Amino acid sequence: MKKIVGSAFLICTTTFVLADEPKIVNDSNTTKPVQVESSQNKRVYNTGMKLGTLGLGVDISTPINDKLSARFNLNGATYTDTQEEDDNEFEGTLDLLTAGVLLDYYPFENNFRLSTGVYYNGNGFDGNIRPTATTTIEIGDKEYRVDELGSLDTKIVFDKVAPYVGLGWGNDAHDKGWGFTFDLGVMYHGEAKGSLTPKDISPSVDKDLLNENIDKEEQDINDDLSDFNLYPVVALGINYSF
Repeated sequence: MKKIVGSAFLICTTTFVLADEPKIVNDSNTTKPVQVESSQNKRVYNTGMKLGTLGLGVDISTPINDKLSARFNLNGATYTDTQEEDDNEFEGTLDLLTAGVLLDYYPFENNFRLSTGVYYNGNGFDGNIRPTATTTIEIGDKEYRVDELGSLDTKIVFDKVAPYVGLGWGNDAHDKGWGFTFDLGVMYHGEAKGSLTPKDISPSVDKDLLNENIDKEEQDINDDLSDFNLYPVVALGINYSF
């Protein structure tokens, strides 16, 4: 069987940043104290929509201080494709689902930022391959006919907790109005874990040999994906601060 490589995306979180206590000053023209509102009292939020390698995404961010903002990010998408693999009909679905809690640091007097945080990672791949009357499925060291094995399901998952580092532009909730957002980074989702599940097994098939061949095939899949532990994150979108 041709090696199947899939890549790895619902948690919704909100936050509130407490305002500073109002400062009290004396107005020179009056004996009555006057309250001056701190800049942190003007609580600003930023919302954004974007599209990228994690799918369709939504951002919500709010400032912590002049240099830092907290950001909550939710992404998701589903891609399904049907192809012919070695004359066998193959259908694969890539499910993307991630939810992140991020900290954005703005080192300069603009919207450039450095970001770090952690994602819940629900990215995964599901596939199914079926032999025909004239083809076979190769599993490990043996080929199986359609009368021996009806189909073979493939599933690939990654670590559920994925650290993230990156840089970007936008989402600065200190300034009101429209803007654009850009992300460029990597998410560490760990080594892939592939599993194979045969369906409609004929009673004539040697189950022990089949399980042995499945173990070999799963190991081959995991070996092929062993270097794929970093997932690239690229996204572009628009945002609005209010």
